[in-house]
Amino acid sequence: MKKGCFLFLVTLFTSIQSFGQCDTNKINLRNDAVLNLCYENPKAAIKECKQIAIQANECGFYIGEIRAYIRIGIAYDVLSQTDLSIENYQKALFIAKENNYFKGIASCQNNLGLIYWRKNDLKRAIQSFHKAKLFFEKMDDYSNVGATQNNLGLLYEELDSRSTALYWYRKSAASYKRGNDKDQILDTYSNMGTIFNSLKQRDSSLYYSELAIKGYRRTSNKYGLAIVLCNKAMVLAELKQYPKAEISYRESASLAKEIENEYLYLSTLINWARIYKHQKDQRQEEKLLREALPIAEKLQANEQLYKISKALGSICLDQNKNREARILWDKYEAFHLKYYKELRDQTIARTNAIYDIKSEKQRSELYRKKKDTELREQQLNRKLENTYWIVLVAILFLTVITLIFYFRKRALKKELIAQQQVFQATNEERKRISYDLHDLVGSQLSFVVNNLELLTFTDQDNERISRTFQMSQEAMGSLRDTVWALHTENMSSKVLVERMKNVSKRWLVDNGMDVQYSVKLSDSELDSGTSLHVMRIFQEAISNVYKHAETKKVKIDLQEEEEFIEMTIEDFGKGFDPDFRPDFHYGLKSIEERAKKIGASYSIQQTDKHSGMIVQLKWKKNSSIA
Repeated sequence: MKKGCFLFLVTLFTSIQSFGQCDTNKINLRNDAVLNLCYENPKAAIKECKQIAIQANECGFYIGEIRAYIRIGIAYDVLSQTDLSIENYQKALFIAKENNYFKGIASCQNNLGLIYWRKNDLKRAIQSFHKAKLFFEKMDDYSNVGATQNNLGLLYEELDSRSTALYWYRKSAASYKRGNDKDQILDTYSNMGTIFNSLKQRDSSLYYSELAIKGYRRTSNKYGLAIVLCNKAMVLAELKQYPKAEISYRESASLAKEIENEYLYLSTLINWARIYKHQKDQRQEEKLLREALPIAEKLQANEQLYKISKALGSICLDQNKNREARILWDKYEAFHLKYYKELRDQTIARTNAIYDIKSEKQRSELYRKKKDTELREQQLNRKLENTYWIVLVAILFLTVITLIFYFRKRALKKELIAQQQVFQATNEERKRISYDLHDLVGSQLSFVVNNLELLTFTDQDNERISRTFQMSQEAMGSLRDTVWALHTENMSSKVLVERMKNVSKRWLVDNGMDVQYSVKLSDSELDSGTSLHVMRIFQEAISNVYKHAETKKVKIDLQEEEEFIEMTIEDFGKGFDPDFRPDFHYGLKSIEERAKKIGASYSIQQTDKHSGMIVQLKWKKNSSIA
């Protein structure tokens, strides 16, 4: 049951959608078909388009409704009912704006611009063309952009603003090229030829006219070709190239007659007659003017009628046809008066349009200046505000940095005071230990040494007592070194060297060995703890030389290399294998451990020059231990 209902709903929805699609297609076809009817039978077209608009509105097809109202506007325009035409264009424009339909908006604005132009409402015409151009640009419809720009060029040319007209013609040509429209660009080339002729730039005029002629011949556009040939002939006549001008006029007149465009044919005949006037060929001039006169009367072209009447009147006077000349001069006065009234109305409308345009431009300029001033004031206020914030942030930043440094300095000061207190306590403890060692252990060792010394004087044959005496003396010396290191906070390198010399004298020199010192040290301050370890390493090395080297010569070298001190002890004895370490002999191991504690590099090796050994120790001058 549920499945059946679902299928029914799907079928119903599809049918409705298909019906709607058929209606929109039908509306589009009717709109396409009625366009030609707008020009052939505008009243019938209006009736048909109203039905199309109603149908499109009922099915919600706004594009079809917009197109129908645009066609109604075209039909009323053909009937010269411009107010009704504008009303229907406005309806189409309203619907297009409601639905954000750019193409409809642009088309309506362009058509409104053309109507306002014919009504001499040039200000509105310019505004409409600009709006149309804006929406065509949004759609990237460069062909229609070029068309509106071409219309603006024609309009400004009518306002005698040739430089502005030329600007829009050039923009139009660029838009057509961008849209790759090789046909419509020909109209712009033709207009550019005309404007360059009015600017007395004949070469440019002929260049663009030739471009248009080639294009019109290619596309078989007889109307456009007739116009541009007439314009080209006018340029050639200005250059006094009359034979070439006559050829162009002849072809232009032939084409205008072929397409039955009487106004174009009339204009060509009048301009053609002028070259015969310049050549003083009255017969040919009169022939062309008499052919043009009935056409001008039929078209009620007052401007052309007064020009023809004046020219024929002058010819009749020259031919002594006074009666006919009088009739023609009377016609000239009548037609000139009518034309003057038309020209006056056009001039007033043009002047009003120019005034409105300039006023609008001035208002826009004033508004722009006002906005620029407001923008500059806003930017200045923003800069001042930013400056205040920057200063405030900078002050806060500096305050924070100052506080950080203050508290950091305070913490470092507290830490330094604590370290000084610990250092003082350590020194006091070291002094106390040194005093205790000196007073207690030192006095006891002194007592032992003195007694042993007495025993040696009484019993010289006792070898054990002699060795004990010697070891006691060594212990006494070591104790003095320890007390000295503990009692001294820091010492100089000079003092350290003196202590080393004392040790080497006691162990080596006093036992008949030749000790050679080479000292190249600055008098710098050394850490007492590091100095004690260096002294212990030195004592152990000297002790090993005394006990095992069996040598008569020892070299001791102390060198300073930037921030390091290097000590080298070289003996010339029998040497030994440094990797062989007997049990219960801890001298070398003690040296390695002490070197490690002070961060020193240590090595002991047999030299290649002789059989002796070299001990090297290298440590930092500022090395210290906890």
